[in-house]
Amino acid sequence: MRYKLNISLAAVLMMSACVALPSPADAAVQRFTDEAGVVIYTIDDDGVVSMFESRPGTDITLSVTRGTREQMQPQITEITPQEVAAGTSTTLKIQGKNLIGATVKFSVPGIDVSPYLTKPKSVDLPVRVGANVPPGEVVLELSTPIGKTQGTFKVTELKIGSGSPVRREGIGKHQTISTTAPTSCPEGMVGVAAETGGFCIEIDRSYSGDVRKAEKSCAMAGKRLCQAVEWQHACEQAKSNGLGLKNITGEWEWTGSYAKYDVQVQTGERDLSDELKSVLLGKSDCQTQYLYPSWRSGPYPGRCCK
Repeated sequence: MRYKLNISLAAVLMMSACVALPSPADAAVQRFTDEAGVVIYTIDDDGVVSMFESRPGTDITLSVTRGTREQMQPQITEITPQEVAAGTSTTLKIQGKNLIGATVKFSVPGIDVSPYLTKPKSVDLPVRVGANVPPGEVVLELSTPIGKTQGTFKVTELKIGSGSPVRREGIGKHQTISTTAPTSCPEGMVGVAAETGGFCIEIDRSYSGDVRKAEKSCAMAGKRLCQAVEWQHACEQAKSNGLGLKNITGEWEWTGSYAKYDVQVQTGERDLSDELKSVLLGKSDCQTQYLYPSWRSGPYPGRCCK
């Protein structure tokens, strides 16, 4: 009887020990998620930070980077272009480290940011610099759940032209942003008049591939992807005023604009990912948009603006 009792007590003690042992999954972890609820950072009990790069709009992990909190602080090594004229749009290319989940703010008002994606070592930031932003250095503060860092670029003078006068607050003088078409566009481009400021656009499509190839092709030529509103201005003028553009309709073309939508509107299927989509234009007219997941490789053509 005593032998059986000892066995029973031993079994109870062993079961208690098993229950008391903590599993790794139960360890306390601090988690940070993006707007879609996808985990982008965790911090474990030992202070190790893990940064997760996921496929946009999904929880599929593409890469994981780990280090101490000090090692995982965000860093900016380069911002290009270093100069942006007031009254223009461009994409700021931010290079660095630990940039997943980055948010930005500027030291001056009047700079608008379109939706963007973040990668571990880069952020492509579509910006529109208002015509009233004064020339000078702008500090860009970048924040992640782990820390903050800064970089700088310069806003240059608004280009003088023949258009509606625009007053700069506090300067006491009028400057104007040209609403007429530029007359000195690079070879292979033509000037377009627009209320938001005249710009140059390529006469014909110059590349084909995914959106990253599109951005790279334009950047290597010292140009940029056209914003959707610019492309639409150019298309309308080609149709109504004989602007000399080739193949302006007939195929979807990339633009530098992004948007969000419910897939149910176009396909009858509900998309709960709330992911960013690239805006494509030009299949049949100047206005109809096709919103395409920017992480997918799409063999679409396009043209650049400047």
